Amino acid sequence: MIQAITWYNWYMKGIVLHGWGHNAEMWSSFIDKTAIHFSAIDLPGFGKQKLVSDSWGIPEYADWVVKEIEKHEDILLIGHSFGGRIAAEIASRKFSWLKGLVLSGAPCIYRPSIKTQIKIYLAQLGKRIFPNKFQDRFLSKDLMDARKAGLERIFRAVVGYNQTKQLKEIDIPTLLIWGENDSDAPVALAQEIQSYIRNSELHILEHCGHNVFLENPNLFSGYVNTFIKTI
Repeated sequence: MIQAITWYNWYMKGIVLHGWGHNAEMWSSFIDKTAIHFSAIDLPGFGKQKLVSDSWGIPEYADWVVKEIEKHEDILLIGHSFGGRIAAEIASRKFSWLKGLVLSGAPCIYRPSIKTQIKIYLAQLGKRIFPNKFQDRFLSKDLMDARKAGLERIFRAVVGYNQTKQLKEIDIPTLLIWGENDSDAPVALAQEIQSYIRNSELHILEHCGHNVFLENPNLFSGYVNTFIKTI
């Protein structure tokens, strides 16, 4: 692990919020490459953290994270995918202790594809016409997995939550790191998110998909370490 302490990082602590279906341990290799002390936390319902409520959405998860980290000062928050949504929600609340934000693959703006819109239409139509078992054929794999894990209500609340208004409230230094082949949160979405966050920069990693921190950890951590110097 990097132990060097410099003028720009001796006072700062980093917190990582993982994506949907992930856990804190998946970020261990990234943490070993960073210039400040980082820690990743399991979100309720994932990893080792027990589910608090099956009706939570992004605001409730943000409330929980704030209670976990607000005792610290000078925080750099990294959020991937689902965790990025939560991180953006927290950043929009303008806490004095939050000094920087890193988002990766975070679908903060609800922009369902044509394919997804068709699935939604068929699912709604199926509710009126077909029996329950047949309706399941129109559901996505992610939703079916969430149902099996007891997280269906949370998944539905998270997916449809549009954070356009919140993004416009973020005024801290923000770094966006995206994979050029991200199908869950396309690059066009990242570019729109950047247009809403005033003090932000976007880096697109070639040949990477949704999990850029795993696909190219060296470049990902490199961008983060460079970003830390500017905060």
